[in-house]
Amino acid sequence: MKKYFIFLILFLIGLIAKAQDPNWSVNTSGYQYSMTFTTFLSVNGTTLSSTEDKVGAFVNGETRGVANVVYVASAAKYVAYLSVFSNTSGETISFKIFDSTNDTVVDVAENQDFAIDGNVGGILKSYSIASPVLSNEVILNSFTFSGITNVSQSIANSKIDIVLPSSANLTNLIAEFSISNNASFFVENTKQVSGTTAQNFTSSIKYHLLSENEAVFLEYDVTVTLEKANVAPPEIVLKTEANINIKQAPLLIQLETNVPVLNFTDKAILLVNAVVSSIKKGNDLLYTLEIVPIQQGGFSVEIPENALLNADNEGNSISNKLTFKYDLIQPYLLSIKKGNPSEEITQSDTLEFTVVFSEAVDNVFSTSFESVSNATFVVVKESDATYLVTVRNIENYIGAAALNLKATNTIQDKAGNLLLNSVINVHQN
Repeated sequence: MKKYFIFLILFLIGLIAKAQDPNWSVNTSGYQYSMTFTTFLSVNGTTLSSTEDKVGAFVNGETRGVANVVYVASAAKYVAYLSVFSNTSGETISFKIFDSTNDTVVDVAENQDFAIDGNVGGILKSYSIASPVLSNEVILNSFTFSGITNVSQSIANSKIDIVLPSSANLTNLIAEFSISNNASFFVENTKQVSGTTAQNFTSSIKYHLLSENEAVFLEYDVTVTLEKANVAPPEIVLKTEANINIKQAPLLIQLETNVPVLNFTDKAILLVNAVVSSIKKGNDLLYTLEIVPIQQGGFSVEIPENALLNADNEGNSISNKLTFKYDLIQPYLLSIKKGNPSEEITQSDTLEFTVVFSEAVDNVFSTSFESVSNATFVVVKESDATYLVTVRNIENYIGAAALNLKATNTIQDKAGNLLLNSVINVHQN
């Protein structure tokens, strides 16, 4: 029984000794110089995160610095801000870690030379104090995006250039990457998780690759672009509801294209005897052109070959050509000449007249003429400006017979200009 009691006492003494926080302290007034470390502590591959965890710095077994672990919220990281003191540059500093969870003091294999006013490590790239020693390997093996097959990719000279299909959404891409074991990938201070973390790649993003011991730091500028869609060359069609002969301006013309075109201006339009007063965009495939003729006569509109370009800088094929006649002058009657009726028609009841206008006209009807009472008229078009008028049922008429246009009629040219009032009489005795 006595032996068991002694064993229990010894066991409890061992537990108390093991659980005791090491009494590391430094008399800073005894030293002229200092050196600072921003460090993280690791034991058996696990980063220490308790405020009871601490690191001690030693020179020849003498304590020269002590610091506890603190949490830095802005970096979501546990570090220790360690100040080490000395009177001589070049002294070899060794380190020990107190792991409060396991109540153990761990010797660290790596050393550091003291440098007066030296400053080692930072929040992102902290100095590693670890047992066992952590790896300094940093290798980026691959970089792709979840659910998307790259069109092309290159990783060289700290740059990653990736081309994705044109349908990809750059605003929410999830990167999938393979890096060295226990290394870390960051965007700013946010650790990236392969296959999980999404980013907006509409502009370039800087990734930081950090070794496990945070001693080696690489930066990659990741640029993602979309593959250009296979755009067809522009095909231009000009349309209008106007007639070929016009008397009003401006003339409205619709320009239709099968694909969007770049930088469409009036310089792309080939005009003869006309100018562009405006170009109005309806949508990417439709424009309305306002064309004003310069002077009387013919004018035309067309789009020459390669005048308009698509997104791939391919030019258009030549468009159709629209031609018009600008006419503001009213037509007028040139002449009415008596003719000889055909043999089938007796001279006593029929007269024939040839009516000639200054230009092509429409709306020449029997009601456009007047002659003897009870006469009937037959109008036959011989050409656009010449008409044959036959006057019948005049056998009982005594006296001179005449043919003339009525003062009021609907005769007009192709542009819609009404006939000038013209009075030319041809008499038949």
